[in-house]
Amino acid sequence: MKAKGLGRNLFFTLCVVAGLALLGCSKSGPPPVIKAGPPPTGPTMLTLKWPVDSRVELAVDLKQPMETKIPGQAEPMKQDLLLTQKYARTVLSESPDGSHVVAMEIVGTKMSMKGGQQGEVAFDSSDPSSETNATGATARKLVGAKVQIFLDASNRVQKVEGAGELRKLIGPTAKNDPLGLLGDLTSEDTFRNLMKANESLPTTPVQPGDTWPVKSESHSKTMGIIVSDHTYKFIGWERRNDHNVAHLQFDGTIATKAGEDLRISGLPATMQGGNSSGEAWFDLEEGMFVEGDVTQDMTVTLTMPKEAGPLAGQPITVSLNQFITVKLVRTR
Repeated sequence: MKAKGLGRNLFFTLCVVAGLALLGCSKSGPPPVIKAGPPPTGPTMLTLKWPVDSRVELAVDLKQPMETKIPGQAEPMKQDLLLTQKYARTVLSESPDGSHVVAMEIVGTKMSMKGGQQGEVAFDSSDPSSETNATGATARKLVGAKVQIFLDASNRVQKVEGAGELRKLIGPTAKNDPLGLLGDLTSEDTFRNLMKANESLPTTPVQPGDTWPVKSESHSKTMGIIVSDHTYKFIGWERRNDHNVAHLQFDGTIATKAGEDLRISGLPATMQGGNSSGEAWFDLEEGMFVEGDVTQDMTVTLTMPKEAGPLAGQPITVSLNQFITVKLVRTR
């Protein structure tokens, strides 16, 4: 097995898992000026709002250092990834039963990866000079591409339409997406996972000091089914832009689903030490998350195949740390 192949399949492992898509919507037309009254004094429902034609732009920033220990190599292979993915989400329609259809548009992708056997790779889809980079040129073709996401009345994703068209835009992956980055970013699972934060809000009224459990499953092309198990706590009310914003904290674990035959790059794999924690801020008046920070760390162990000769059965250990920030800007 080549370490380069391992890096290609792991560097975007869990970027959209564990509540990092803190999405929400706003009213149609120019953003209205809302001056809220004082914060609630008792239990309050934190409810998402979905006005038709509302539009929110969001940026997901990922910093991921990775260290791989390979049998027979004295020093571990180190790799550092910086990734920014920008989206715009517009509510297209609302049904009487409370379900919604939203469009998710790719606004841009910026990436810098250093270390590993592939050396340094960098591009910015907003920069025409990225056309000289195969992945950068393909990323520029994806700008403006959209999918439609269908949500039920409980804000759970029922289906995603258009991901297949994005794959056609990418074209032959060996040539246009050798790192596998864009395939991950445009997969149906990724768009489904981007909506997972909808499931983190409590189902009953809460007030500062209250806690509630949030357990969910997310699908990862690389890691299979990921189970996230967190405890959320309502820290208190904050004032932002004359709005009442609920400050939340969460802490928990992430792990592959029990009983799964996990394989990465064709090798048997296990994940240990999957810890996840962070903060989120929910705007009560807008009915949307406005910011979130997530820290994750995990260790993935792969077993060398019999073709590796004397190294057969020995472990490859990959240590990952991820620092993720999500910020939203309402545009109408």
